[in-house]
Amino acid sequence: MCLGCDVFDFIRRVFLSEHKKHHQKSLLIRPEFGYLFDGIPDEWVSLDLEMTGLNPKTDHILSVGAVSIKHKDGVLTMDTADALSIVCRPPVMPDTSTIVIHGLRPIDVQNGVSYNEMLERLLPFIAGRTVVGFCVDMDMRFLNALAAPYLGVKLPNKTLDVSVLDQKIRQKKQRDPNVFVEKKHLNQLLKSYKIPLLPAHDALNDAMMTAMLFCHLNKNHP
Repeated sequence: MCLGCDVFDFIRRVFLSEHKKHHQKSLLIRPEFGYLFDGIPDEWVSLDLEMTGLNPKTDHILSVGAVSIKHKDGVLTMDTADALSIVCRPPVMPDTSTIVIHGLRPIDVQNGVSYNEMLERLLPFIAGRTVVGFCVDMDMRFLNALAAPYLGVKLPNKTLDVSVLDQKIRQKKQRDPNVFVEKKHLNQLLKSYKIPLLPAHDALNDAMMTAMLFCHLNKNHP
């Protein structure tokens, strides 16, 4: 393909991306959240959700943890002082059989905030930043199940999964590029890179561990 064709294709893709963004932004039923479409370079938000199960159609978010990450002067830093930890009040109380998974009892979530209150706190925190997580697509499906009716559109944020990032790094190190490298579980990744393990089943702890892993991978494998 000629150089001119490459440039034309790049311009076409940028135009289509901007057109799609403008169209989505016009569908907002809450125009005050227009800033969500304004990307913020060199900044990320590590996000984790605790849910009652894995189906966004039948299960519910119980808690949210988020930590911001910035790249400044060649250094990645986590803002733990301004981290976000929210317990939500689901429409259905969690089944006692699932407490061992998420660690939240009905009494813990009864005094939680509504989903609209959670979004009012979380969305400005995320803004236009890339969302980092482990199995981040799953978290985003749950979040969009609430954000889409609240905003009128799904969240436009880019996402980055730390397990995929690690997989790509290890794949590059393979002498034989045809040898498939499997993704690892979060705990396996944390142990591999000697990142401290915080108490499990806590959304903020998981968000912080994911943020530490993200910083480590970018520092050692830019």
